[in-house]
Amino acid sequence: MALSCNPSLLIADEPTTALDVTVQAQIIDLLRDLQKEFNTSIILITHDLGVVAETADDILLMYAGKEIEYGTVRDVLQKPQHPYGWGLLTSIPRLTGDPDKSLAAIPGTPPSLISVPSGCAFHPRCSYVSQVGAACSDAIPELLPIGPGARHLVRCHLESSVREDIFRTQVEPNL
Repeated sequence: MALSCNPSLLIADEPTTALDVTVQAQIIDLLRDLQKEFNTSIILITHDLGVVAETADDILLMYAGKEIEYGTVRDVLQKPQHPYGWGLLTSIPRLTGDPDKSLAAIPGTPPSLISVPSGCAFHPRCSYVSQVGAACSDAIPELLPIGPGARHLVRCHLESSVREDIFRTQVEPNL
């Protein structure tokens, strides 16, 4: 019924959650077919970064209802710029590496959306707050390009050079 009016936008909220990989692939194929047939854009809401990597062009990471990172799937999944993105990617099980090594976990618990922390909502869980100081709890950072003219945007008080160094030395070796 939703497709009867040739929508320009289709919103798929967790369309593959709790499905086995075969059914998941069928749903993804169906979404692609619908996109082509109706020449429509799709907003895919999901926690499954594998599905995002396979189906999307762009990605918007959100935390506590706030956009924290945006860019192409390739940019954000290969070189995330926000500590939450680092945590998401380092918590994904790998097929290679030490099988006895525990999965990385993001410290702490997600905030109540009734009482979101001041400033950057991720700051109570962020391992890098000490490098920025009070700004993390005092002010919501702007969503800014990571470089001149970049389509990759991040909302973080860490300076770009510091984020680059952390990614290169602490995050990338664990991907």
